[in-house]
Amino acid sequence: MASAPLSSPHSSALRWYVDAGLAAVVGTLAYALSCVIAPAGDVAKGFGEQWQIIAGDPTALPSMFPHRMLAPLLAWLSGFGGEHYVLFVRGLAVVLLATVFFFGRRRGLAAIDATLVTLAIALTASIQLYKDHWVGYPDPLCYALFLGNLLAARRPSVFWAIWFFNLTNHELAVFLLPWLWFVRREAGGRMSHDVIGAGAALGVYGAYYLAIKANAQQLFSYEYFTNHPLFPGGTVVVLALALVHLVTTWGPVLAVLAWHQHTRTQGRERWHLWLVGAGIVVIFCIAFDWARHSNLILLPLVLASVRFLQAGHRLAYAGLVALGAGLMLWIPPWAPTAWPTDAMANITLLTESGMVIGHPPRFPGDLNVQFGGVSTALGSWLPRVWSLWLAIAAIAAGFWLTGWWLARRDRAATSDRAA
Repeated sequence: MASAPLSSPHSSALRWYVDAGLAAVVGTLAYALSCVIAPAGDVAKGFGEQWQIIAGDPTALPSMFPHRMLAPLLAWLSGFGGEHYVLFVRGLAVVLLATVFFFGRRRGLAAIDATLVTLAIALTASIQLYKDHWVGYPDPLCYALFLGNLLAARRPSVFWAIWFFNLTNHELAVFLLPWLWFVRREAGGRMSHDVIGAGAALGVYGAYYLAIKANAQQLFSYEYFTNHPLFPGGTVVVLALALVHLVTTWGPVLAVLAWHQHTRTQGRERWHLWLVGAGIVVIFCIAFDWARHSNLILLPLVLASVRFLQAGHRLAYAGLVALGAGLMLWIPPWAPTAWPTDAMANITLLTESGMVIGHPPRFPGDLNVQFGGVSTALGSWLPRVWSLWLAIAAIAAGFWLTGWWLARRDRAATSDRAA
């Protein structure tokens, strides 16, 4: 019997399974390598303890945020509830890395290039920060689901179902709705399908959220955030801290974002960075976790990395990843004492500058903070940290200029070939 042509459905299905199998292997190995650089913690910390409580019995609606149920529910259903929950979250990190590899392959990357992108993510903040600081936080599942949205961009029912489940993992997913809408527009999606899909997802999630709120002792409800706004002064501080975080925990690979922005042939695809970035900014109008939510930069970075490697920059990409890994081995940004953001966000410093007034916490993580305005942020807090922040900003500018130079060199090479 003649073999099926390469374009047949059987061949496509085979490639899908092969890519999925490779993704599982590469994701596991990349995570293992990341643990050599930053060993994984065994004990849930901070709000990770709350997710672990949910994983003990999600049906009891425990913890300060029982509505953030997806990851602990999956842990409970798979037998990793309670004390085994942290091990389950490590598995989520592997899932994220496998998804990155699979996405690269689906976008046409060679296996070696998809592996490079996977390593870039494995050695940076969206994986490494969850080894010590944020043990037990299920954020990697959020990132994997957003990549799932990109993979399912042409299938509206699957696309909006993925978003609904992402909302049940963490409600911050709502702030990326403009980006998701753009993803569907770029995929040629019908507006009517998206109005129905997004509306249905929001409606079902709203009912789910209100049902839990009515039957649980829920601390982090929407009232909490409306009663503790960061905007405007606190947002200025958090954005300044987010820049420091991105530079120190993502490193030189950020230059790929600049290359993508300065490469005109990328066209409308460059909007991914700005729409995701806008979502992050809005999140920081209510949320203080600059070292978590700014990691959503992973989404445009993975897209830019695919284009960068497709443009033939494998050696440059490997060099950026290796340089970043070397710098982070030299000055580990994962250790609390090594974090520049710790020096800039010290509670005593914030209090003395008038940015925050705290009292003994009523629950883990609570400072009952009241932030000063923009004038306080710029006139009292920033001058106290100016030298450190300026140094970090200069490094960020260096990363951006590196990407600009690489894009400029590509344009020159194209012009020479045309001539």
